[in-house]
Amino acid sequence: MEEEIPRVYFSEDTSLRIEVINFAQLLNKLDQSKNHDPFAVHKIEFYLILIITKNSYTHFVDFRSYELTPGSALFIAKNQVHHFTKGLVKADGFCILFSSLFVDNYHFLSDNLKLNRLFNYHIETPIIDQKQMEPDSFIEIANQLYDEYTFRNNFAKAEMLSILLQVLLLKAERAKEFQSISGVKTHWLVTFGTFKNMLEKEYANTRNSRDYASRLFISYKFLNDIVKDLTGKTVKAFIDEFVTIEIKRYLVSTSLSVKEISYKTGFEEPANMVKFFKKNTRTTPLKFRQQQ
Repeated sequence: MEEEIPRVYFSEDTSLRIEVINFAQLLNKLDQSKNHDPFAVHKIEFYLILIITKNSYTHFVDFRSYELTPGSALFIAKNQVHHFTKGLVKADGFCILFSSLFVDNYHFLSDNLKLNRLFNYHIETPIIDQKQMEPDSFIEIANQLYDEYTFRNNFAKAEMLSILLQVLLLKAERAKEFQSISGVKTHWLVTFGTFKNMLEKEYANTRNSRDYASRLFISYKFLNDIVKDLTGKTVKAFIDEFVTIEIKRYLVSTSLSVKEISYKTGFEEPANMVKFFKKNTRTTPLKFRQQQ
């Protein structure tokens, strides 16, 4: 087992900062992986979309399994922990990977999108099934993305890919409109996203919800209202859940001791981390590791 959770970065082999491959190519790429085991837990530093065109496939993201059937799409966010499964060989589909730099370079997302919903696994389910698409489908646009990516003429390729990706994301956003929380203000989603990004970087330094409100230049009450409206949890409960998931990630995917994990997740004393973990999971860190 690794000493740390393996981090996988977007390949710099392509200047496009986006890659579109079919499952046969994906399997070949996974088999040739040298820095990490793609069939074991690892963290990605880019965005990933899986779209199934034939048969079914089960993928694991943050200790949960998601079954994908034809027409389904799974949206995996930057910094999430996931792993592939061997069942990939029995399915057909497409894998779309793109870096945050691709989004930054091609400012194609409208103010109503900005990836605040599609890749926000704290408030949205990461999967969209074909039945939620009604008569629409991801498959056609995924085929177009693949055809453009493999097209020999490179003129305006990045621009074409950005437009096609925007269409795919907008199709997904439209499908989510029926399952998402209604009446949410766009700027609340933006503030929540900023808070979540800040928490990812600073949770080991502070779990104090008022610290985050202060850094966001808003009141604690306003931050609490936003988080509670979007997740159903208070800011404190949300932070506790976030830290609990981080501890679980270390327990399952590394060989670090409980003491080492305690320090990495911001606890000065291992006993405090054990008490915190038991309170939030009703089991001890060691028992959780053994069960996994």
